[in-house]
Amino acid sequence: MVKTKICDKGSSQGSEEDMISQLPDHLICQILSHLPTKDAVRTSILSTRWRNLWQLVPVLDLQSREIRLFNEFVSFVGRFFDIHKDSCIQKLCLYISDQAGKSYLTSWIDLVTRRRIQHLDISHSFSSPEFGDISLNQYTCDTLVHLRLSRLTMVNVEFVSLPCLKILHLAFVKYTNETTLDKLISCSPVLEDLTIVKYAEDNAKVLQVRSQTLKRVDIHRWFDPHNGLVIDTPLLQCLRIRTHSIKNIEFINLGFTTKVDIDAYLLDPNDLSNRSIMRDFFTSISRVKSLVISYATIKDIFRYMELEPLHQFCYLSELSAICSICNLEMLLNLLKRCPKLESLSLKLFNYDIKKKAEVMSSTVPPWCLVSSLKFVKLESQLFGCGTELKVARYFLENSTILEKLTLRNDYCEENVNHIRQTLHAIPRCSSTCEVVLL
Repeated sequence: MVKTKICDKGSSQGSEEDMISQLPDHLICQILSHLPTKDAVRTSILSTRWRNLWQLVPVLDLQSREIRLFNEFVSFVGRFFDIHKDSCIQKLCLYISDQAGKSYLTSWIDLVTRRRIQHLDISHSFSSPEFGDISLNQYTCDTLVHLRLSRLTMVNVEFVSLPCLKILHLAFVKYTNETTLDKLISCSPVLEDLTIVKYAEDNAKVLQVRSQTLKRVDIHRWFDPHNGLVIDTPLLQCLRIRTHSIKNIEFINLGFTTKVDIDAYLLDPNDLSNRSIMRDFFTSISRVKSLVISYATIKDIFRYMELEPLHQFCYLSELSAICSICNLEMLLNLLKRCPKLESLSLKLFNYDIKKKAEVMSSTVPPWCLVSSLKFVKLESQLFGCGTELKVARYFLENSTILEKLTLRNDYCEENVNHIRQTLHAIPRCSSTCEVVLL
């Protein structure tokens, strides 16, 4: 909040003096560094005090389409580098939507890596027909902490040294060969956060994610369903995968990964070789504490469970899933494999209108309902409220230590009172359970 000092009432006009302008230059520059450059420049019209402050900010965050002509964009970037020719540059974030930008990328990146850059974010427009090239003899920077590249080509990667890099985000990046990506990961000795969005023509036939320091890995392979993926990350805490199939994924070491979020079609378990792959996959994630699974994934899990028992998830305390109302009984069977579950979040859908909704009628409830389940959240986009209320009833009547049950839906206003009355009338196994309707 901006505080103001008001002059005495006796003053003919009065005046206001903002306290921000009284801050020292380095604090104002720190504030401006969190703004896009175009907004930082706009502060120059506030007063003479602000006229040149934006030029002291060691951050350039600019999109070429924000400037009318690309030549003017290049000129502005050049002036920024001239202003900071004797100082460090903390962050360079450029979004280039003109093909002419390809010829400037290498010199700009070479320049900032010599200016002790900490955050480098370069994106090439998706509307451009070709990728921009980053051609460096050596990918070396002793100060870089955060690197994000999008729709670029990395070539001539002969030597890599990124001793401070902790965050690496690569989206639709093309590599000279698959060893290029391997070097980026393996030559970043303190890397903690890795995000990769792959596509089929990136020349990385097998993505090798091998690191002794990675804590978070996020892999999107919807545009690259056939190439391989190897994950060897003993200190991993969070794994997120978006892919068509797990067939070409090899988990060597996930350590005691805390959270797994997977959206993938698994495999046809009727094929014995596929079933073996699925069994190994379930074993590799069986020690997670938090699991998020999509509708495609849970559907294939149910198919697998019809053929053989699912591995126990003995450490799982949080489960979030998208489930069809046609598979509610199978959902209970899944919960029986989660004996220490404390929190359950369900999104209910009706993907197959030809099938009737199942009734959760298991006479012997899953053990977690008796011993550990404390929170249940139900979300639905179903028409009507009958199925959701039946699911809510099952948990209210069978969960011994349930503390809170939340229902979220776009209910018609005229149904809300009926729903509240129905929920209030349901006998609760836990006398302390709170029911919330959103």
